[in-house]
Amino acid sequence: MSDKVIRAFAPATVANVGPGFDCFGFAIEGVGDAVEVREWPEAKKRKKISLEVRGDGGKLPVKPAKNCASAVALAMLEESGADFGLKMILGKGLPLGSGLGSSGASSAAAAVAVNALLDNRYASEELIRFAALGEQVACGTAHLDNVAPAILGGFVLVRQGEDVQAITVPVPEWWVAVVHPQLELPTRKARAVIPSQITLTTMTRNVSNAAALMVALMSNDLELFGRAVMSDMVVEPARAPLITNYKLVKKAALSAGAAGVSISGAGPSIFAVATDKPRAREIGQAMSAVWNALEISTEVYVSPLGARGARIIET
Repeated sequence: MSDKVIRAFAPATVANVGPGFDCFGFAIEGVGDAVEVREWPEAKKRKKISLEVRGDGGKLPVKPAKNCASAVALAMLEESGADFGLKMILGKGLPLGSGLGSSGASSAAAAVAVNALLDNRYASEELIRFAALGEQVACGTAHLDNVAPAILGGFVLVRQGEDVQAITVPVPEWWVAVVHPQLELPTRKARAVIPSQITLTTMTRNVSNAAALMVALMSNDLELFGRAVMSDMVVEPARAPLITNYKLVKKAALSAGAAGVSISGAGPSIFAVATDKPRAREIGQAMSAVWNALEISTEVYVSPLGARGARIIET
């Protein structure tokens, strides 16, 4: 039995990225979740987990099968054939229902931490698969557009199908401002408003704009990227009414020089893309001011487009 303590961190992520619902996502720096694990000798033969959650205000479940981080750990212990249990501490740096990949960061950090305890038995692709189980527990859908960039870092394209792939896409040196208003929008609620059927014309337009977004990244065309980000005809129109003053915040970002603006994940956070860090900071302040005028406090994050992914921070 090892008394080693392992601590992992996983970053916040922006998912969907305009027309790329459940397919596109990128990591941002400066905020995320941490998971600490150690073997639990009293549970050696039971694959049991003792879970403590900090920083959530008592809102998250602490029953291991119901919490996304511990559910990931349970699956990894079971599949690996481990003969020990775990003591886990989940430290929430991300607000719940924020559109910043909160459950994805918890799941990714758990996967990386437990993998280190298992002597790095699993490759990144397998860690993404385990982390997706956490998303299933948290919001009812095992989507990968948060957990994949949370683990891999950068900008990730999730290719859907029987053999799902997470592909890291090279990105230009662009910057983003991500603004989180102190509002909570549960992912389940935000997914419930998305139409289950769309017209062929709508599908064609969304596919073409998602492809244009990829071309923009590869050709360093920020103007095209911005237009593509704002071209979603399915998810953004359905979710925008759930976000207080979304249209005014978007207008403020564009007036401040943003190339493109859209909802981060399920919302209510909003992201805007810019040429450089100073411009991104100005855009973030302009977006924040709209909500602040309504006495809604905000957090502003300024980051390169595609930051570092999950990693071990203490052993």
